[in-house]
Amino acid sequence: MTTLNLRERLNGTTVAVIGLGRSGLAAGMVLAERGANVVLNDSRNNAQLGAVREAAEFPVLGWVTGGHPVELAEKVDLIVVSPGVPYDLPMLVAARDRNIPTIGELELAYQLTNAPFVAITGTKGKTTTTTLVGRVLDGNVSGTVRVAGNIGIPLTMEAPRLTEHDTLVAEVSSFQLESIVDFRPRIGVMLNLSADHLDRHVTMEAYLAAKRRLTENQTADDLLILNDDDEASRSFAEITKAKIRRFSLERPVGEGAFIRDAAFVWRDGSRETVVGSADDLRVPGRHFTANALAALSAALSMGVSPDAAMATLRDFEGLPHTYETVRVLNGVRYVNDTKATNVAAVTAALNATSERVVLIMGGVDKGNEYDELVSLVGEKARHLTLLGPNVARLEAAFQGIVPTSRAASMREAVQLSAKIAQSGDCVLMSPGHASFDLFTDWKERGNAFREAVNELS
Repeated sequence: MTTLNLRERLNGTTVAVIGLGRSGLAAGMVLAERGANVVLNDSRNNAQLGAVREAAEFPVLGWVTGGHPVELAEKVDLIVVSPGVPYDLPMLVAARDRNIPTIGELELAYQLTNAPFVAITGTKGKTTTTTLVGRVLDGNVSGTVRVAGNIGIPLTMEAPRLTEHDTLVAEVSSFQLESIVDFRPRIGVMLNLSADHLDRHVTMEAYLAAKRRLTENQTADDLLILNDDDEASRSFAEITKAKIRRFSLERPVGEGAFIRDAAFVWRDGSRETVVGSADDLRVPGRHFTANALAALSAALSMGVSPDAAMATLRDFEGLPHTYETVRVLNGVRYVNDTKATNVAAVTAALNATSERVVLIMGGVDKGNEYDELVSLVGEKARHLTLLGPNVARLEAAFQGIVPTSRAASMREAVQLSAKIAQSGDCVLMSPGHASFDLFTDWKERGNAFREAVNELS
């Protein structure tokens, strides 16, 4: 049962939006449209926020820039915090101590719509699975289907326009789940969990606790889809009130989707349906097949026909920047996997690659542990090309396992790797780190790789 009732409270309320990226500006706009007095706050100063100030084309009560002063918490009725802002920021702690509601974009979007959510989270595969679910549902369920969230489209740009007859498919991160109050997805999907964002969550226990909030408000009328091959995902069954369906690459499940003799099988109660062949998928690798099983589970649970669901899965060619073949030159395949920002993602990319690999890695460390990668890199990689501020730690982790070299830029990394690669190899840029050392985001890093590869002759 909703406790915030924001639709009834926003008019005349003073709301601070903390963090003015894309989602922060979208939140500010939707709040202003509903009569709130919006205060915009960011750690950047006015000069740094020049373009942002121009983009804020809605009434603003005030700007607080150059930091997050604790006293701001004394002057507002509600705080909306962007996902990239740490939830333990002193100003936010002070607000909560004063019982000032402090929510994120995910909660705000939920409060402003009657549309049911299909919410997808996990360490690896969120964007691909969210895209798959959106495509399978579009045209195969009643009403409008929109895809938004951590995938790059602010939820508040889509949610308020939807009705109870529509569906919002949302990629949700641990940062977004951290700040929910009433958020309750009609269908929740938990893909997997491995070490990531420990620079913010500090411990795996805290990271898992944030992810578990996915099902915190679900009831027996809702559905939770779990990866039966992942221990952390399975553990959600211990805490949820929702009905559970599972998916597995390894074994049959009681209810849900699994692989048998390379076929997708859907089990609903006592009825089994062979949906299609996993060999028909265009994107390689076990990890993508698991994502397809998760998407299949969500879609068939919503009444999509097996034939329609399989047709969409069969036609899917992958996403830009996610294990994307850029070029084959002199017998060497160049793969852009810039969205691989953690060790689990690099592991998935290596397992999907049949060739010998020259691996480009590096960036901003998010608390990575490389133990699980060592043997796989030793088995698959010919060489490691390293860039970014974490090269010394990477060199130490893989010392004696595989030769390494350092590069000062993406162009240099690609050129070095091209010289080392042999015909039949794959130059794989799967960095395993955040991108904020040399690039503004992972897309810019991926584009830099593409450009460098296309310059090769």
